[in-house]
Amino acid sequence: MWPFTRGRAPEPTPPGADEIGAMLARLEPFGVGPDRAEDLPVIVEAVAGCASHPRWRESPWTELLWILAGPREDVDDEVSFSKRLLHWDTECVEGPGSYCDLVRALARAFEGCVTITDVTDHVDTRTRTARLHYRIDGTDVDLTPVVEGDWLDGDVLVDVVGRIEARCDRGAYLLPEGGQDFVLLVLRRVDLPAFEALIGTDLVPVVPRD
Repeated sequence: MWPFTRGRAPEPTPPGADEIGAMLARLEPFGVGPDRAEDLPVIVEAVAGCASHPRWRESPWTELLWILAGPREDVDDEVSFSKRLLHWDTECVEGPGSYCDLVRALARAFEGCVTITDVTDHVDTRTRTARLHYRIDGTDVDLTPVVEGDWLDGDVLVDVVGRIEARCDRGAYLLPEGGQDFVLLVLRRVDLPAFEALIGTDLVPVVPRD
C-alpha cells in the first residue's frame, strides 16, 4: 500500500466584502460599478458561489463583470447590478416584443446619451418575417431583422448600437468568450485603454472598427 495519502487541496477562501468592495471601487470611475451601494452583500454572495471555479482564479475581473451584468437572482426582474452592463442570450427571439426588449435594454445601458422612444416590433417565426421601429433623438428608424429560428439577428444589434454611438462619446464593448450569451458594457471611448489594462482583457467593440 502506498505509504501516505495525498490530501485534497483546500478550497480557496472566497473573497470577502472588503476585497470585493475594493474591486468595485476601482470600477466606479469607469461608470460600470453597482448602481446601489446596498447591493454589495448580494454581490459578495454571488462571488462566493463561483470563487472556487478556475475561471475566477484566472480572470477575477471578467467574472465579476459577468456577475454585475446579471441577471440578478434576488429580484424577479432580470436586471443587472449596473445599468451600464447588459447580459443577453442570442437565442432570444420568441415573438413580438423580442427586439423591443433589446432596444430598451440598450437605451438603458446608454442612459443619458440619447433618447429612444416609440419602440415597436413584429416578429413571426412561422413566416420568418420581422420588423423593428423606434425613434432616436426624434429620428425614425425602421429595420427588417432576419428571422432564423429564435436567434437574434446580430446585424440589428450592430445597427442600433452604431446609431447610438454616433450621437455620444460612449461605446459598447463585449467581454470575450461569451458563447451563446454575451455581456455588453458601455464605456466612454477614451477610457477603453485604461479599463482593458485594469481587467487584463481586450474587449471586442460591438461595432467593428476600421
